[in-house]
Amino acid sequence: MPNREGGYGGYRQQPGQKRQVRAPGAGGVRRVAPEDARRQPHPQQPGPQQARPAAPDAAPRRRPSAAAQQPSAAGKGPAAPRQAQAGRQEPPRRAPAQQPRQVYRAPAPPPGREAADGWLPPPAPRRAAPRQQQATPVQQALQSAARAARRNRRLRRRLTLIGTAACILLAAGVITVFLPSGDSGDGASAADPTAGLTESLVAPLPYAGVSEGENGISTALDWGDVGPARQTDSYTYTAATPESAGVPEMGRVDLSWFDDAAFLGDSLTVGFAEFEINVGDALICGYEGATPAQIANRATMNNDVRGEEVPLDVLASARPGKLYILLGANALAYQTDNDEGFLNYYGRMLDELIAALPDTMIFVQSVLPVQADSLADMPGLSPERVASVNSALQTMAAEKGCYYLALNEALVDGDGYLNADYAQPDGLHLSGSGYTAWVNYLCTHVPYDKDNPYQVGSEYYLTDEMKALLSDLP
Repeated sequence: MPNREGGYGGYRQQPGQKRQVRAPGAGGVRRVAPEDARRQPHPQQPGPQQARPAAPDAAPRRRPSAAAQQPSAAGKGPAAPRQAQAGRQEPPRRAPAQQPRQVYRAPAPPPGREAADGWLPPPAPRRAAPRQQQATPVQQALQSAARAARRNRRLRRRLTLIGTAACILLAAGVITVFLPSGDSGDGASAADPTAGLTESLVAPLPYAGVSEGENGISTALDWGDVGPARQTDSYTYTAATPESAGVPEMGRVDLSWFDDAAFLGDSLTVGFAEFEINVGDALICGYEGATPAQIANRATMNNDVRGEEVPLDVLASARPGKLYILLGANALAYQTDNDEGFLNYYGRMLDELIAALPDTMIFVQSVLPVQADSLADMPGLSPERVASVNSALQTMAAEKGCYYLALNEALVDGDGYLNADYAQPDGLHLSGSGYTAWVNYLCTHVPYDKDNPYQVGSEYYLTDEMKALLSDLP
C-alpha cells in the first residue's frame, strides 16, 4: 500500500516523476514523465555522439512538489498539478507560431467575361476522351471489305482511263494510215498544177480551174462577176504556177496604175513617146540601140526628150514604184551564138537596178520575135531562139525576185512570129495597134492588191464604198 508520502515500500518518488507499478510478478518499477509529456510523441533517442536537441518552445522543466503527486480524492488517476506555493504561478504555455494564411487572388479576367461579383467562374473540368471500344470481329470484317471495295473502284477508274487513251491513239493511227496523204492519191495534184495553190493566194486566180477546150488548149474558167477574196494577213501573193512563172491575167486596172511607173528599153520603148501612147504619167527611159550591157556599164545614152543621160542615174533619182524592162532585140538580132554573154549582162543589169531601187516592183518582159519576112536580116530573133532566151529570163526573174511578163503571148501569131497586125513594115517595130495590145496586156496582168485601181466591171473591181469598208484591213 502506498505510504503517506505517496511511495511504495519506502521508495521515494523523484520530483517531476510518477511511479507506475507493473502487473504482479513482473517486477520492477518504471518511471514515467508527467501527463503533459506523455501526450507528446517520444523523441528519438540520440546516439552516443549525437546531442539531444532542446525543444524550442518548451518551458523549463520544474520539479513538482510532493503534493502534486497525490492521487485524486476519488482515487481515479493522478491529481491535477497544483499551483506553486508562496504566490508562484506557472507561466502560460506559449501557443505555436501560426503560418501566414494564403489568400487566393483571381487573375484579371479577359474583356467581356468578368462575372457580376468580379470573380471568374471556376474552369470547367476537362473531360477525358471517350475510350474507343475495340471493334468486334464482325465490324473488322466489314471495314476490311469496304477498304477492298474502294481499292477496286480506284483500280477500275485507272484502267478505264488508260483504255480510253489507248483507243484514241489507235484510232488516230488508223486514220493516219488509211486516209490519203498529200503526196499520194489518184494523181489529181499532178493533173492539176494549181491544186493546193489557191489557198495561199490573196485572190482567186483565173487559172485556179482549167478545162480542156475543143482544140485541146487549156482555157481559164469563167469566174463571172466576183470581187476580190479578202484573206488573212498570213497569206502571200503567189502568181507563179509550176508551168508558168509569169503574172497571170487578174482583173483590169485603169491607166492610173502607170502614174508611178517607168519603162526602160530600146527603140521599141521609144515608140511610147513617138506614138504618144497614154500610159499615165509614166517615165519613159527609151534609148535607140540600147542593150543590157550598156545599162549595166552605166553608159551615157541619148534620150529624144531629155538628151544625154545615164539610165541608172535617172531611175535612181526618180525611184518609180514599178519598172517595166524590154531589152534584147539589138543584142540578139544579128548574132546567134551570144546567148551566154547576153544573159550575163542581163543579170548584172538586174542586180544594179535592184540595188538602186530596193522598193520598186521590177517586171521583166519577154523578148519579141520578128516577122517571118524579116528573119533573113535578123536571124537571131527566130521563134525558136527567142523562146529559149525567154525561158532563161523567166528563170532569172524568179531567182532575183522580179515579175515575169510573157508579152510575146499577146503579140505573136500562131507560128511564133510577130503578128502582122501589130508590126511595122520592117517586121521588128510595133505599130499603133501593137502598142495598144501591149498596154492592154499590161493592164490585165497586174499582181493583185486591194488598193489597185481596178476598172468598173473587172472581176476584181472594188467600189469606193467597198474600199472604205476594207480600208482598216491589212
